[in-house]
Amino acid sequence: MSNAKNLLCFVTLLTLAACATSGRNEGDINMYSVAGDAKLGQYWSTQVPKMMPLLFDDHLRSYVDSLGQKIVHKFEDRMFDYHFNVVKDAQVNAFAIPGGYLYVNLGLLQVVEQEAELAMVMGHEMGHVVLRHGTEQLTKAQGFSCCLSVTAQAVGLGQTEVEIINLFGQTGLLYYGRKAELEADKFGVEALYLSKYSLDYAHTFFEKLLAIQKHKPNLLEQMLSTHPKTQERIEDVRKEVQKYKPILNPTVSSEMFWEMKKLLQKYPNKYKQSELKQQFAAYKKRHGLQ
Repeated sequence: MSNAKNLLCFVTLLTLAACATSGRNEGDINMYSVAGDAKLGQYWSTQVPKMMPLLFDDHLRSYVDSLGQKIVHKFEDRMFDYHFNVVKDAQVNAFAIPGGYLYVNLGLLQVVEQEAELAMVMGHEMGHVVLRHGTEQLTKAQGFSCCLSVTAQAVGLGQTEVEIINLFGQTGLLYYGRKAELEADKFGVEALYLSKYSLDYAHTFFEKLLAIQKHKPNLLEQMLSTHPKTQERIEDVRKEVQKYKPILNPTVSSEMFWEMKKLLQKYPNKYKQSELKQQFAAYKKRHGLQ
């Protein structure tokens, strides 16, 4: 490595050390401003349809957007305008990119049994946005590889495929890391509480993940490789729920949710709820869980 490049890397690391964030994720390093998050998200939102097929179903998208906006507007520190889309993908997943762009897979809509479950997942993804995990991840990737040229392009007008690979990985899945996932889980519980959804459903989506891991492991293997263990997440979420006071007349599902589920019947569904329930019941019995 040349002396000039050594100096460049040294300056980069010094700069990153001075970029500690404040607020919810105080102390974490992020070289991007909030405006930078918004700018990156605006660009990446034009690239997502090139990476994966969006589902152009106005009714489904309208439902997801309505639910998302309901949750978002309970937060004082939402920071961004939020945009919601549905991805035509059977994998049980959702993801968000910096700046407030959130994507829900068709497979996730098919698997959730109550709106409160879906609200928890969407709240989790909003947590990644509010806590700015995406640009934190980019900061780490760019800092350790000393990619000042990429950084310069990112905060200017140009954007590069390198940034997208750094954030999404070559599989097209977001890699935030275990710490960020647990932070987002806590945020999801808070979102559920503020939106007055039943906290009894804060952990039930993770139970479905356990069932799918057992029944169709390949569908989740890549996604869960960088996430905390699912049982660990269930336990942590249950502990987090105990911090909140009971909600008077909490919402479990709305009429709009059941209308959405009817709309899903026209799409192929590889997930049978009866099979998932049997798989999870067997898992709980095997591990002595309640």
